[in-house]
Amino acid sequence: MSTHRIRIIQVFKTMRSIEIDVEAENEDQALEEVSSGAVDTPEFDDPRWLTGWDLQNEEVERA
Repeated sequence: MSTHRIRIIQVFKTMRSIEIDVEAENEDQALEEVSSGAVDTPEFDDPRWLTGWDLQNEEVERA
């Protein structure tokens, strides 16, 4: 019996979310202000960000 090199490829979907308070006349205006960039998105390393990931696909092939 001999040894064969095999490659395993995994594809993941990553999702990050954060909830922030936006001062605005109403919820629609708050959404518009965030979407338009009038309100800054919190920094990448802000501890309030929640990150999750999910395996989408796994393939095995010859290396």
